[in-house]
Amino acid sequence: MKLFIVLLAVAYCFEPLITRSQVEYLKRTVSWEVEDYENNIFRGWSVDEAKALLGYTGFGDFDVEPIDEVTVPATIDWRGANCDHGPQNQGSCGSCWAFAIVGMMSYRCCAAKGDHGWLSPQELVSCDKANHGCQGGQLASPMNYVQKNKGLVTEKCYPYLAKNDQCPNKCKDGSDWAKAHVCNCLEFKKCPGVAGMKSCLASGPATFGFGVEKEFMHYKSGIYKCTGTKFIGGHAVLAMGYSETPECHYYVKNSWGPTWGMKGYFNFACGTCRMEGGVACTKF
Repeated sequence: MKLFIVLLAVAYCFEPLITRSQVEYLKRTVSWEVEDYENNIFRGWSVDEAKALLGYTGFGDFDVEPIDEVTVPATIDWRGANCDHGPQNQGSCGSCWAFAIVGMMSYRCCAAKGDHGWLSPQELVSCDKANHGCQGGQLASPMNYVQKNKGLVTEKCYPYLAKNDQCPNKCKDGSDWAKAHVCNCLEFKKCPGVAGMKSCLASGPATFGFGVEKEFMHYKSGIYKCTGTKFIGGHAVLAMGYSETPECHYYVKNSWGPTWGMKGYFNFACGTCRMEGGVACTKF
């Protein structure tokens, strides 16, 4: 009897993230394309499991000036450029905040100083003690960490583990940890509002956070907009550009691997989903 009660409680607590009925409903009601039930990478997940991925807890406190607004073209697109390291996968760790900062740093450092390869999100997960590793983090403290430690190490030095780990004192190959740090950002800038984001994107990718509804996990393609339902968490991502056609939207790189969305990317309508102003490194 006790076992039956426990099993019943477990079944009752499991709220499926993806259901066939919700897929069919969204296909009839939203303006963006919905992933088929059979092809959704989150099929079989619970809502609580999805929440664990959404590790963005806010911008946080960092003394950074807003970018000076500049005149920009109707479209900017950094996807597929020489310094685009492609979509990465954070796994089941709520480290989106680390991937967003590392993606922005890796691209902009490559463009400014040459390609050092993909920098290490695991360093932020393990070593940025102002954040909480796989349990989430803000975007401000990684910027403090980067400047204090004169950059980040590369993925080759400290590969991604998708879990919390003790901060190391040497690279995987035994080389010096402190000397392995590259790409020190000397100046971060805030990207407030649509005009600020466009001004930041004029010089390279910028990271930002937004509120995630359960419906976002159904995305396949098109310009995503929130539907007005309950938010289940915050997510940090990397804006790779924008376009005014057919309406204002950002080209965004996610950190859920290349099988999600449009090969790891999605289009995100300007001014939706409680999007917070972004941040970019503007000087190395």
